[in-house]
Parts: sequence; C-alpha cells; structure tokens
Amino acid sequence: MPATAQNLAPYERWRTSYLSDGRQLAGFWLVPEGGGPFPVAVFNHGSDGLLPMSMPGIRALQDMGYATFLPIRRGHNDQPGTYWLDRVTAPWGSPEMGDQLVSALRAELRDVIAAVNWVAQRAEVDHRRIVMLGSSFGGVLTVLALGESSTLRAGVSFAGPSMTWPQAPALQRAMLAAIASGRAPLFLAQAYNDNSLTPTYAMGAELARIGRPHETRVYPSIGEGPGGGHGIFGTGVELWRQDVESFLARSMTSRTDG
Repeated sequence: MPATAQNLAPYERWRTSYLSDGRQLAGFWLVPEGGGPFPVAVFNHGSDGLLPMSMPGIRALQDMGYATFLPIRRGHNDQPGTYWLDRVTAPWGSPEMGDQLVSALRAELRDVIAAVNWVAQRAEVDHRRIVMLGSSFGGVLTVLALGESSTLRAGVSFAGPSMTWPQAPALQRAMLAAIASGRAPLFLAQAYNDNSLTPTYAMGAELARIGRPHETRVYPSIGEGPGGGHGIFGTGVELWRQDVESFLARSMTSRTDG
C-alpha cells in the first residue's frame, strides 16, 4: 500500500519543499552542525514513498558527515501528481506495461533532477561533492539520474529493480542505456535474499564491459524472505556502511570527467 503523509512524521522537523514541473513537492533537508560547505547525499525513496524504515540508512549518511536531502516525488506520500502505479494500466509483464513503467519513472526522474538542482543552489553545499543514493525504484532513478546529470559525482543503488527487472525488458534497456551514457562511479548493492540478483549481475557486467568505475556487492541475507533482503538500505546498515562510505570518499577524490 502506498505511503501517505502520515508516514513522514519522523522527518517533519526537516521539512522544506522544492519545485518540479510546476509542482511544489515536499522534501526534507538534514544539515550537519557547523558552517559547511558540506558534501551532500540526495536519497531517492522506493516505489511506496518515503517510509520510517529508511531512517537508519539516512542516519548513517548523517554520521558520515553528509547533508542529506530527501525529495518526495510526484504522487508519493500524498504529494501532487499521478502515482506511478496509476500510470501502469497494461497487464503486468506485457510489453506495454514495460513501456508505461519506463514513462512513469522518467516523469519521476524530472523530480529527481529538480531535487539535485535545488541542492546545488544551496550556499552551505560543496557543489563538487554531491552524490545520490536510492532504494528499490529509488535505486533505478539513481542509475537513470547518473546517466543525465553532470552534477552528481557518484551513486549507490540499493536493491533496484529486483522486483520488476524480469517482467520489464523496457526497463532493462533504459537502465543499461543509462549505464552506458553515465560516467560517475556507481555502486550496486543487494542482499542475497532479495527478489532477484539479476539486476546487479547484468548492470555490473555492463559497467565492467565499458570500463566505468563501479563496485558491486551482494551481502548476506537479511531477515525473512525477499522482503527482508529488499529493505537493505534501512535494515542492513551494518553490512554496507563501511563499503559505501569508502566508495563515496574515493569517488569524490578522483576525477571522472576528464
């Protein structure tokens, strides 16, 4: 069931808003103490919206010293705009469904890029150190955004898109094309008991083939069943934190644009 505005209660103290396609969308801006400028992590929530279960991962980013922006995309958490699933009307697994899904995600990608632009305009931000992370569909959008934005220095995709990859060849093509067009380092992370590990293997192979800086990690199983593994961003912090922190630090001290 999609998250509502009530699910945002743990984040309310950091509420702000950003503009995308004429819509004022909610966002949450967590800034460390001190004067900055700070490195920034933009976090993309999953297909259900921003949920309290993401807080441990967000706290880990804070502990790493990142200012963190949590943009809510159109249609999620009672925000204006059409929820992605309402745009996917064709039978699940059909070619039409895949095309509709990609179209819906590309609409949300405009919100993601708008969020990056919002961050980049902040005076307290180190504009040379803006990275993006995302979980599930948020991981998909992270991959797509790195294929378009030259502002982002690195990205981390958690568990995306483990549930939809096998049923949506159109999404596979879109993500592999984004990997081919992007240049920033990309980290792919999944738990062993996630729904499908094929996305990490397929995208990791493409990253290796084209020589793009990357890291792929399949961590031990988390909790019970695929749902437990799929929630790795929030429930598996102790597994990924050191790897992600090191990866992002390396990415921001190396040049990928020359």
